Parts: sequence; C-alpha cells; structure tokens
Amino acid sequence: MRVAQRMRQNAMNEAELRANAQTILSTIHQSRPKTTTSAYGPKQEEFDQFCQRKQYSDGATVTEEKLLLFLVDEVAGRPLKVRSRKAAADTPQDETRLAWRSVRTYVAAITDLYRTQKALGMNTHPSPREDNVREYLKSLQRRDAQRDKENYADKGRDTLLDGYSESEFERGCPELWVHSGTSTECHFRTLVDLLFGHYLLTRGGDRRAAEISDLFTFEFAGEGSTHCMPLIFTTRAGKQNQHGRLETAGAYRNRNPLICILGGLSFYLLCRWDLGSEPFPDFSRRSAWYDIRLIKGNGTDRMAAFSYNSQRDWVVKAFAYAGVTSQKKTHVGRSSGARTAELKGISEDQIRRAGRWNQEQMVGCYLNSLPRKFMRTMAGHPPQIGCFEIRRAGVTPPEVLLSMIWPELDRWRGRFGPGTEQENDLAAMGSTNLLFYLREVVLQDSVILMKKYPGSPVWNHPVFRHPAYAPFAQQLSDFILEEERPSQLAVLIQAMPVLADYLQSVDARNEARTSQLRTELTEQLRATEERLAEAQSSLFSSGFNLQLAAATPTPATTAAVAVDAVGQVGPGDGSRSVSTQSSIIDSRATSPRAADTIIVKPEPPPQYQMCRAVKTVEALWSEWTDGLRGGPAVADLNSRWGSRWRAGRQNELQWYSLRLEVIREIRKIAKAHRCSEEAAMHMVNLQQQQSGCSLDLFCKQLRANRKAQIGRSKK
Repeated sequence: MRVAQRMRQNAMNEAELRANAQTILSTIHQSRPKTTTSAYGPKQEEFDQFCQRKQYSDGATVTEEKLLLFLVDEVAGRPLKVRSRKAAADTPQDETRLAWRSVRTYVAAITDLYRTQKALGMNTHPSPREDNVREYLKSLQRRDAQRDKENYADKGRDTLLDGYSESEFERGCPELWVHSGTSTECHFRTLVDLLFGHYLLTRGGDRRAAEISDLFTFEFAGEGSTHCMPLIFTTRAGKQNQHGRLETAGAYRNRNPLICILGGLSFYLLCRWDLGSEPFPDFSRRSAWYDIRLIKGNGTDRMAAFSYNSQRDWVVKAFAYAGVTSQKKTHVGRSSGARTAELKGISEDQIRRAGRWNQEQMVGCYLNSLPRKFMRTMAGHPPQIGCFEIRRAGVTPPEVLLSMIWPELDRWRGRFGPGTEQENDLAAMGSTNLLFYLREVVLQDSVILMKKYPGSPVWNHPVFRHPAYAPFAQQLSDFILEEERPSQLAVLIQAMPVLADYLQSVDARNEARTSQLRTELTEQLRATEERLAEAQSSLFSSGFNLQLAAATPTPATTAAVAVDAVGQVGPGDGSRSVSTQSSIIDSRATSPRAADTIIVKPEPPPQYQMCRAVKTVEALWSEWTDGLRGGPAVADLNSRWGSRWRAGRQNELQWYSLRLEVIREIRKIAKAHRCSEEAAMHMVNLQQQQSGCSLDLFCKQLRANRKAQIGRSKK
C-alpha cells in the first residue's frame, strides 16, 4: 500500500514539474523579442522538415551530428533565396552563398530548439554546439575570406572610406532643405533621421522605435553665455538592450543651423502639427501621447512605426542628393558619427559613452551618462566647459510669435512639476519643456534659413507673416552681424590648454638644457679626477704620504679634495714641512715617520624623494630615466648607489617598490614586442588611460597580475 502511494506521489510530482517547466518555457517564448522569434522560427521549421525527409527514428531531436549534416546539406552550400545587396553586380544568383555569419544564426536557432527540448525532457543528448560545430563555423569564415579574395571583393567596404565625411554630412543635410519643396514632411523626417544617427549615435531600429515621450530637456548650468538646453533621448529597448535597461544620449544645439539636431526636429514637428493634419499631443493622459512616434510612418496613423524599407529608401535618396556612397544606409550615422568625433580629437571613453557601448553599472544607474565633451565638440563648440555660445540665440522672440507655434502647448504651461498644485509627471514635464524651447529654436533659426531657402513650404506658416516677425528678424540679423566678442571667461578657458602646452614646452626645453649642462659638468669633473689621479701618482713616486677625501661629483655638488703630503728626507737631515694650497690640493707637513697611506672618505648617498605629483606612466618614466626639473634620474641613483639612497625610509621604499611595477611592465613589453622601451612606455601609458585608474591603483593592478602569473607558473 505504501509503495503504491509513493509511486502515485512521485508520478504527481513529475507531472507537476513537467507542467511547470512547460509554463516557464511558454512564458520565456512569449516575452522573447519579436525579432528573435521571427529569426529563429523559420530556421527551426527548416530543420524539422529536414528531419522528416531523412525519416530519423527519433524525429527532430537535436543532436550535434544532425546539426552538422543539416548545415552542410541545407544551409552552407545552397544559393541565396534573395539576392544580396553586398554581392557584386556581375555575380550570378546561383553562385551566391550564405555568409558564415548567416550560418551562425542557423546554429543559434537550432541550439535554441535543443534547449526547448531539453527543458521539456525530450532530449538527453549533450549540447550540439560543441567543438565540431565551432570549428566548422571557423572553416566557413576562412572560406568566405578566400572567396572574397578570389572574387576581388571591394576592399573599401567597412573601412574609413565606407560612409560619409564631416564635409559630406554638412553638404547632405542642406540638400534636404533644397528639395523640401515636394514631400516636405518626408524630407524633414529624413533630416531628423540622419541628425539623430549622427549626433546621438543611434541605430536605425532605435530611431524607428523612438517615441515623443523619449525626448526631454533641462538646463545645463555653467556651459557658457548662452542658455544651454540640450536634447536628451532615452531608450529602454534596442538591438543590444533586450531587457529594458535605461540608455541615455544627448546633443547640444549646433552653431550651424543647417546641421542642428534641435533645429531639424523643431521644423519637422512644425510640419506635422501646424502645417499638417496631425493633431497636437494631449498630455492629460499618458496613454494619449506616450505611443506617438518620433519618426512616424507614411500613413496618417501617428503611432505607426516607420518601416525599414522606407527609412532605407529615403536615406539612399538623401545620399544621392549629396553624392555620398556608403554600403551602410540606416546604420551609417552611428559609424560615421563616431569616426567624426574621433577625428575631432574626442577621447575613446567619451565616444564609448555617447554610443552606449559597454555601459557599466555606475554609468547606467548613478551617472547621467552624457559625455559633455563629445556633445560640445560635435555641435561645433570648444570642448571646455563655459564656452557654449549660440549667436542666433542672443535675441529672444516676442511672446506673440511664440504663441503662434503649437498654440495648444500654452495650456500645459506650468501644469507639470513638483509643486502642490502641479501634476507629478516627469516625462510630461520634460517633453513640454522641450517643446517650449523648440518654439524659440524655430523662430531664431528661421531668420538664417529663410534667406538660404526662401522657396521652402515651411515658410507658409502664419507666424512668418505676422507683423512682429519682420522687426524680430531684423534685430536678430543685426545682432548676428555684430562682431562676436566672446566673454572673458570663455577666452580664458579656451586659452588655458594653449598656455599649459606652452609651459610644458618651456619645461621640456629647460630640462633639455639642464641635461646638457649636467653632461658638460660631468665631463669637466671627470677630467679633474684624471688630473688628480696623475697628481696622486706623482706624489707616490716622490715618497709622500697622501690623505685624500673627495666628494663624488654630481651636478648639484662640487668636488673637494684635500691632500696631506709630507716630504721624507734621510736621517739626520731633520724634518721639513712643505705646504701647498690651491683650490684643488691642500698639502700640509706631518710627521716624517708616518707611513705612506691613502684614505678615501666615501660620500654619503643623497636623500632623494620621488615626486608625489607624478600621475601618469609617461611622467614616471621621465622621472626614472631623465629626472624631473633638474633632479637626478632614479635609474642613475640605482646605478650609482643601489638601494642606499632610499634605505631607512619606509615610505620611500614602499613608493619606489610600487612604481617599480610599471618599469618592469615596460621592460617586459619591450622584450616581448622587440621594440624600444620608449615605445613600450607609450603602450603602458595607453593602458592606464583606458583603464581610467590612478597611477597608484594601476601599479597595484600590475603587481596583482604579476603575482597571479607567478602563482600559475608554479602550479
């Protein structure tokens, strides 16, 4: 009886576990991104049909052997179903093959099917993605490389030549203004698409999925003489963000209105909400405006996404206007924008943060993740804080003109905020603040753009025919034409890097001169030592007793030599005292019976302290090899005194020992790469910069790595 009850209980438990596993698996598949489902589904269906044709006894149970045969017979060798855009124009359709990356997606899809079978208890085989499959993918990668070589594939693809330069970008955006006479909204939509890709380093899919509620602004204080209200873009989904992680990007108002992201966005929204039939957003309920697309599709539905094909076709059209050739289309802004930033001297760290590449937890949760140097430089401003200045923003438009742009916006003024009589809706507050600012941008930029493109339909808006517009435009034009006089603070901030470079060059020249003088003085002292040695030999040959005390010559000391000489005569002649005094030799008579001796009094080692202000590997190497500001080089101290110059001082011993890790690392890299120690030093210096660590922490990391390597070698 008990055995039967136990068996029934076990059966019930197993059934419960299987049911729960199926429920969890169903939940996982339902929450999976649609792109993953659409990518895996057809490939898994192909594998199932392959197994049915083969009539395997275990059906479509995934094993490594089946996967390999499926890849060889059905995937890697067959021609493409649809002609690839990357294939050469003269390549026949039946000669094209799937690239190894596409084959890898088949492996991922079938491996996903294996995991499903494993979770349901239908598959007890090991994972199919083992060594044989990995090696097969590597062989396909080599095959593709060889095929590209044999077919003379374009070597410029995916290089710096593939994309647009900064000058081409500045030429392409105005072309959209030129051609905006027809399909005005579509041309401004493409302008916004390109600007968001270039300045925010967004992917094409991120821009298609973007919504009005993803945008906001707030003031950046202390940026300069002009009120700074950057465009902030947030997203919680994307190709590399499948789990709702918050990512943030930002852009400043550009000095050039033709390529200004805020200007392009403001005119695009003006076309949609004032010149078009689309109603202004209703901010009373989140459900009424959260889903409004930033870049909407071709239809009237403002919540319909912009399709990839339409996005790509309009980007191709914009490139054709400017004569730009690029293999990438919707993704080109992310790559070319990053390249432009690098050419402008922006650091890799700033570009990485701007493109949301490998954001760490601290940046994602505790910092605003906005790389301000990147944002300033890309917008045409100096990278230093305090230099933000937009000349055309110097005149504020009159309220009568502002109220004519998006008139419904005024009802939301002061509606949202932290006040007791306000609604606590952060997104609505940020978005409405942005729209209030874009009103000013439209009017201020229009003064310049209307003169360049007078035929654009956007000037049909009633605000540009209002009696108050002409005086405002004249006042702003006069202000722009005035001689631009940057504020004293901005001038000082921009001059500081130049002054610092000049002082560094002066220090370098002084150090070079000091090194030259040190060399000359050393040669002179060496010649003096040689003359002293000759004098010593002559005194010995005359039978004198010599007592020599010499201080070791250094660039900061002088040689002091005292010679005690006593002439010896035969017995009965008495004693005779001989005294010779000069700047070098001081001879005094002593006892005639004294033995001939030489006593050399050693000079004590110098008490040198390594510089605590050294913060980089490059500065430490300079102190080690050349010395800082006329001081001795640490290498020279080690060569002359060994460890005596730092003996007895625990703090100095610890400081020296920790910095020695950097010197060891430089010499190790120089030996491994067969390069000069100077070149190795620059490699290590780059490692420190990329790590973002202080020199002290960097030294500790090197020590830990060295000890760990020693521990592994012992094992």
